[in-house]
Amino acid sequence: MSNNDNGNDEAAADRDKARYRTDRRTSVQFIDLNLIRRRSSGNDKPTQSQRLTSINSNYENESNDKNASGFTDFAVRRIKHAQYGRREIEIAEQEMPGLMALRRRAESDRPLQGAKVIGCTHITAQTAVLIETLIRLGAQVRWCACNIFSTQNEVAAALAEESISIFAWKGETDDDFWWCIKKAIGAEQGWQPNMILDDGGDLTHYFHKHYSTLFSTIKGIVEESVTGVHRLYQMCRTQTLAVPAMNVNDSVTKTKFDNLYLCRESIIDGIKRCTDIMFGGKQAVVCGYGEVGKGCCSALRGMGCFVYVTEIDPICALQACMEGYKVVRLEEVIKQADMIITASGSKHTITRESLDKLKNGAILCNMGHSNTEIDVSFLRDSSTNDLQVERVRTNVDHVIWPNGKRIVLIAEGRIMNLCCSSVPSFVVSITAATQALALIELFNAPANRYKCDVYLLPKKMDEYVASLHLPAFDAHLTELTDEQCKYLGINKAGPFKPNYYRY
Repeated sequence: MSNNDNGNDEAAADRDKARYRTDRRTSVQFIDLNLIRRRSSGNDKPTQSQRLTSINSNYENESNDKNASGFTDFAVRRIKHAQYGRREIEIAEQEMPGLMALRRRAESDRPLQGAKVIGCTHITAQTAVLIETLIRLGAQVRWCACNIFSTQNEVAAALAEESISIFAWKGETDDDFWWCIKKAIGAEQGWQPNMILDDGGDLTHYFHKHYSTLFSTIKGIVEESVTGVHRLYQMCRTQTLAVPAMNVNDSVTKTKFDNLYLCRESIIDGIKRCTDIMFGGKQAVVCGYGEVGKGCCSALRGMGCFVYVTEIDPICALQACMEGYKVVRLEEVIKQADMIITASGSKHTITRESLDKLKNGAILCNMGHSNTEIDVSFLRDSSTNDLQVERVRTNVDHVIWPNGKRIVLIAEGRIMNLCCSSVPSFVVSITAATQALALIELFNAPANRYKCDVYLLPKKMDEYVASLHLPAFDAHLTELTDEQCKYLGINKAGPFKPNYYRY
């Protein structure tokens, strides 16, 4: 065979490869359309049958019209799976001793009698324990999901089976997401909420934009995320915050336990489930060394990774250095990184320019709450995007460059641990108890105690939440003597630290 023939064969092979890359279908919306329900707009008013119709031929449409008692004010994937969700909730209850203790102690007093709470959080078994606790304390509730991928369908079904108005399923579209928030608010049903429990600020934003007149009935907002709290402070500065708000995210029992210990345990689980990766010897970059970043770094180093940290705050950067991590700029290490984990709470920490520099096979995921940390918006515009996206398994996509390079994108850049794995119920118990107490405080506060501002949870309540969980460890607190109390200038029952104390 001549050299010309060899050259022609190689050229033909190159053309075939190029044609294959061109013809490969781009997943513009990432989500597998065979597994989700679609609607044209979040502002539409779909019929019951339209809302519950699935493209999947195995979808049991007729099972979702009502629960066993005839209740229909909900939208979940499959109501028939309620029994499986109930088992999940019972398992979570065993690992949430503090919240269950709060339920037992306050149930007879019913401190939330008359409260009408709309909630927008991750719909997990742990959240279900919180929802049912609020109901046992006297509240009426309507609920939706704050994340389109984190809902446990069986748990949502179990709540619907208990005649709780819940609107959530795993794999919602963006239109579905806003439609569920609208349904949870319940204005069309004549429901008038007086409390908001939010995670991320989307419910508060939608309520303020479309139902601002209903704020006259709202007594307070409880927010548990960095993103949502940031939005509340923005509203406060622009004087558009119409009701008092409780910043649960920056309470000690949230920041030091949920953000640190929960992320420390769940990051490894989430990445393992998605990629089956071997961590030992890998080079990992954690963007942000707040409490979430601290937990991630600790877990990754414990698994044998070389860990780099990027930071904008010199105090956090110094903490990372003192812990033995190398603080770098992203551009210094991005070409050699095996995985990048964002935990900055900021916008566009990772951009298209960053993606272009990643090496083949690199893993990219987000542990911060906001879904804006990794900019993937350009992947949805097939007309201007030269990259291909292929779904390889649930919550895992390959982003493929024209030259064949591919990286692994987890959960489309949304919060990875709640989308791809479970989280420790015990730590969520701490946060959930904090949320419940914040709702009780705002709902029962005298009219002039809280203005239209953002407040931290009172220190005494933080300490109470911690005390509820100590019996699980058979821990026994030391009591101060009267002389010691006088010397320290504190009450024997607390609070034991001033508000400015940094734990």
